[in-house]
Amino acid sequence: MMNGGGNPAVTLFSDPGQVQVANTSGLQRAEEEEALEDQKRRQQELADEVYNAFDDLIEDDHGNEDTLNSLSYASNYSDQQQHQHPPPPPGVPSYSPSTGHRFLDGIATKNGPSPGLMAGSGDGGHHPAHQQHAEVRHWKQLLESKTREFEHVTRQLHDKTREYDQKVNDLKKRLMLAEGDRDRAEMTRSQTHALLVESKTKIAEQDDRIGELRGKIRGLEEVNLKQEADLVNKNTMLQDALQKCHMLEVNAGQKATRHTDNLLKQAEEKYSAKVTMMQQQIDKLRGECEDRQHEVRRFEVRCEELQSLREQLLAERNETVQRLQDNLEESQHKCESLLAKTMNLTGFSQDNMRLQTKVNALEQQTHDMQRTINTLTQRLETSNAELELMDSMLCAGEDATQKQDPTCTFAASRKNLVGSTPINPNLKNTEDRVTKLKHELLICMNGQKEKRETIKRLETDLAARDREIQQLKKDESDALVQMNQYKEEAFRLGSKLKILEGELDKCYKKDQNNSKQPRRSSFDKQDALEEKIFALQQEKLALEDKLTKLDQDHARLQDKCKRLESDSKSADTVKLELEKQKFLLKDAQSECDRVKQLYIEISSCKDAVARELSVLKSQDPAHEMASLSEKVASLERALQLAELKCSEFGKLLEREKCEHERLLRELHERQRENANRSEGADKERKQAANSSCKRCIDSLAEISKLEIQNLQLQNTCASHLREMSELKSALSESRTTINDLHQKLDLKAERDQLIDDLKEKAAQFEEFMRNQNTSGSASSSGNSSTTTKDSATSPQPKRSLRDQSVSTSPELQDVESRKVAREQEHKIREEMARAFAAEMKIIEEKFKGQFFKFEDNISGLKKELHERSNELQVRNKEVEVLKFAIVNEREKITEILTKKNDEARALFDKQAEVMKKYRVELDNANHKVQFLEGQLEEKRELIQAERDSMEKLIQQVTEERKLFHERELEVIEKFKEIEQEYNKSLEMVTEKYNSVKKTALNYKKYAEDKEQHMMKEYDRIKEGYNAALLKVQNRAKEALESKERSMQERMSKLESELYQARIKGGV
Repeated sequence: MMNGGGNPAVTLFSDPGQVQVANTSGLQRAEEEEALEDQKRRQQELADEVYNAFDDLIEDDHGNEDTLNSLSYASNYSDQQQHQHPPPPPGVPSYSPSTGHRFLDGIATKNGPSPGLMAGSGDGGHHPAHQQHAEVRHWKQLLESKTREFEHVTRQLHDKTREYDQKVNDLKKRLMLAEGDRDRAEMTRSQTHALLVESKTKIAEQDDRIGELRGKIRGLEEVNLKQEADLVNKNTMLQDALQKCHMLEVNAGQKATRHTDNLLKQAEEKYSAKVTMMQQQIDKLRGECEDRQHEVRRFEVRCEELQSLREQLLAERNETVQRLQDNLEESQHKCESLLAKTMNLTGFSQDNMRLQTKVNALEQQTHDMQRTINTLTQRLETSNAELELMDSMLCAGEDATQKQDPTCTFAASRKNLVGSTPINPNLKNTEDRVTKLKHELLICMNGQKEKRETIKRLETDLAARDREIQQLKKDESDALVQMNQYKEEAFRLGSKLKILEGELDKCYKKDQNNSKQPRRSSFDKQDALEEKIFALQQEKLALEDKLTKLDQDHARLQDKCKRLESDSKSADTVKLELEKQKFLLKDAQSECDRVKQLYIEISSCKDAVARELSVLKSQDPAHEMASLSEKVASLERALQLAELKCSEFGKLLEREKCEHERLLRELHERQRENANRSEGADKERKQAANSSCKRCIDSLAEISKLEIQNLQLQNTCASHLREMSELKSALSESRTTINDLHQKLDLKAERDQLIDDLKEKAAQFEEFMRNQNTSGSASSSGNSSTTTKDSATSPQPKRSLRDQSVSTSPELQDVESRKVAREQEHKIREEMARAFAAEMKIIEEKFKGQFFKFEDNISGLKKELHERSNELQVRNKEVEVLKFAIVNEREKITEILTKKNDEARALFDKQAEVMKKYRVELDNANHKVQFLEGQLEEKRELIQAERDSMEKLIQQVTEERKLFHERELEVIEKFKEIEQEYNKSLEMVTEKYNSVKKTALNYKKYAEDKEQHMMKEYDRIKEGYNAALLKVQNRAKEALESKERSMQERMSKLESELYQARIKGGV
């Protein structure tokens, strides 16, 4: 629970209402120390009691025979006890604010049972369960009281620390304010001392001048009478000259504004040109990036080739391993035969020894083979395969084993496999090997998980780096824009500064002709202008500093870009490593397949594979057709878009052409107007020249903009023409491929139809022939049997003739049946040939029609292409004509501008000569007027006023110094007192904190379940406390800054008041 809305500290447990914060007095401090000592002692006792109580509970749990009955009785008894004994046992105190430290008054009865427990002692068999329940309740209540007390102590500690932090912050604020006041007073003292010294020196100098001026005044008074008459005439001439100067100043101001506008336009054009250059550079970089992507694809193809080579090498290695296993089996068989012989024979010790050496050698070979297998499994660990593939492989292996007979053991199924190669005849070794392989597979899968996670992390890092590069590019562009803005501001401020300097000179010259009081005002104005100039110079310096900073930021951003490029290169290397890991994965997959092939039979179904191949062959052309039709549609859409863009660009060119013609007309009209007005007065000529110059400059700017737009449109047209040519070439290629595929598909379909029809007819003919053969064979078999009998029993030739004459009718029947069969076969063949020829004619006609259709389509497409190319040529010619017109118009405008510039220069030269004459006259008049003024009286009055003001200032400074010294002493005394109080409070807080820490450590022993919660709450309190501290520090800094600003404003006001008082005293 939070103590307040903005309080960062958080209590750890509930019941905050029962906690009261103690006052920081001496008696309460002593009481708190005593309470802490009692608390430590009671906590120790409480820990011992809890330990003993839980030991008793464990013994009671072991002693109970029927746990279910005891638990049910304990629950019933707890309900009865709640009805019979509602108040808590007297051994547990009820905590309240009035009884703050008397929470364990009933601890004295810890060795004896409580009254609540004695009430239930009458039950003989269930006494341990009742006692256990009462003790658990007793210790729960004790724990709650302890938690409340701990909450009280933590809250009190938090309140104290907050109060002391506030006090420390207030003291720091006061100290900072006092130091600021002291520094300001010292600064004012030093300034006043310097002013005193300067004023004394000025007084001495002015006293010397007074003596000199008194002698001059006598001579000037005589000259003054003579020149008063001349002064009247000069005043009239001066007024006329001032009017002319005013007119010239107005014209010069307009000229300056136009000049600045021209410079701004030029800067904008330069910036746009730079932007176009940067865009071209970006396009170049994109092209380079695409080239890099093509290189990456080429490397991928190369990697696939290397992967195929690696697979071949793995296959060769598997063959060598198989061959070695076969040799090992043969050696094992030989060893077994030799062992059998040695068991039968006796007395062949030498042969026995020789055979044992052979056996040892064979065992060494088996060990070597196991080593090679282990190395192969270690390679599996380094693979970077995906987990799903490996899981699918394992699942496939488990399904294959489950499909076999479930009653058979693994060893029996291992014996029945065809391609099994047992390394050891023992079944236990094979099972151990299978478990090892499975374990190694699991290790490989875990390694693959880790590597996949690293790959994902690297991909995220790559994406973050790409985002950083884009952000840096944006920052760089923003910095360039800011640099240009600051440069423009610096140029504008410089021009303003020059204008202000000119105004200052003019005001100074004007004010010299006026009387005494206007001269003072001119001095004030001069000071104000000097201050303005100083402020503008400071702004200029600040802008230059900003420019330097921006240049540094630009350099830093470039360094970051280089760093990020290096990071991208490292990311490319990581991708290559990823590809390597993929190749290793494929190696691991092949080896896993080999391991599975040792235990699973390979059954190949050729008919199914043939059917699948035929289906795939029939599907492949259809897929190709669909993809090519989609490509054709996309290319047609792109061509339409390109045509639309070309039409839009043509419209834009026409619009720009119309605007260009309009501007040319306006220029011609303006030239005519200028020619007509050239006969007027000089003023009209000047105004016309200025307006024409301005319009010419504007027209030049517009022409340059139009040229830039024209170049951009030319670039876009060229790019669109390239795209159109590429799209047309792609369209023609796709159409040719589509036509070829259509023809192939039609041929294939017709051939398949013909083959199916011929197969059906051949099957019908075979059935017919089989029926004919079966009927003919039955009849011929009967006749042949009779003839053989007759031939065997006839010894004479006459009898044979007679038998032949008797058997003539069945032979004739056989010949006739054969003839009929031959005729039918001939007729069927003729019919099949006729049908095949008719079908071939129909197919040829279809092909011819389709061929003519395709030719028509091709001719139509060629016509469209020819028309489009003609349109493009016409548009190119129009663009060239526009270019030629723009060049001619540019030449004309340049000639006009040169003429106007010459005229303007002649006018400016005339004005400059007139201005020189007026300036010479003004200088002569000013020199004569200066000697006629009475400077002596002004100097005396000024000196007297400065003396009075200095005396007042000295008195004010002495008073302020005394006040400041008194304030400083008060602040130091207050700070010492506060420091003492703060040290005392810190000692108290540290003592309380140590006591609370000890209690927390004691609670930690028997409350391990709440430890994590306590740590989380403590971290949260600490974070909130730190956040509050930061807020307080920020507020203190803001208050100090505001105070310093107010003091600076006050000092500036005082200085301005002093300056005004000095001026008033001088007046």
